[in-house]
Amino acid sequence: MMTDRPGFLFSSATVGRGVFQIELGLPSVSLIEEDDFEFRTTSLTALARYGVSDDLELRLGAPVYTEVRVEFDRFDDSESGYGDLEVGLKWHLIDGEGARPDFALIPSVIVPTGEDGFSVEDPVYQLNAALEWSLAGGWGLMGLGGVLSGEEGDGGRFYQETAALNLWRTLPSSPDWSVFGELAFITTDLGDGAESVFLGGGVEYLVSNDLQLDAFFDRGLTDESPDWLFGLGLSARF
Repeated sequence: MMTDRPGFLFSSATVGRGVFQIELGLPSVSLIEEDDFEFRTTSLTALARYGVSDDLELRLGAPVYTEVRVEFDRFDDSESGYGDLEVGLKWHLIDGEGARPDFALIPSVIVPTGEDGFSVEDPVYQLNAALEWSLAGGWGLMGLGGVLSGEEGDGGRFYQETAALNLWRTLPSSPDWSVFGELAFITTDLGDGAESVFLGGGVEYLVSNDLQLDAFFDRGLTDESPDWLFGLGLSARF
C-alpha cells in the first residue's frame, strides 16, 4: 500500500485501476509559539483517490474541519470551519530503472468552496512533480518540485514554489514499519514574500495490505515558518 502521507512529499505511485483509497490526517497541527503568544491551527484533512487506470488516478481532498486558536496573555479566541476542495489527478509517466526514478505529475485546482475565513476568493492552480528512487537495503529516496499560483486582491498573481526531499527505510527486522526524514523549502511572493524551511520525520505502520497508520513532525527553521507541524494519520484501501 502506497500513500501520499505523511509529510510534504507525494509517492510517484498511483492506487491502481478500480481501487478507492482514503487518507486522513487525525489531526494535522500547525503551531507558532513566542513568549505569551500561541497560534494553533488544527485540521482534519481528507484525501480520496480513485484509480481510473494503472497509471492514472482521480483525487479529491479538503480540510474537512479546521480550528484556529489564538492565545495571548489573558486573551483566548478560536474560530472553526471547513476549507476548500482540491480537485486533481496523478499521472504516473515513467517507471524507474537503475538511476532513472519513477516519475509522476500531480496537477490540481483548489476551488473556493469553504466557509468565510477558510476559503480563497478565486481558484488556485497547483502542479507537483514526484520522483522516487528505490535503493538497496530497504532504503528509498523521494523528491518533490511544485508550483502554486492564484490571484491577489489587486488583480495580480502570486506564486508559491516547493522543493522537498525524503529519505526513508523499511525496518529489516519488522518490514511492516518504515521511518523517514524530510527537508522542505517553501517560498512565496504573496504579500511581502516569505521563505519557510522545515526539517522533520515520521513513522508508518502497515496494519494490513489495506490499512496504514502514521505519525509525523516537522520543525520550522526560519522566522517565517510555523514552529512545529505534527499529526497522526490513517489510510485505508478498498
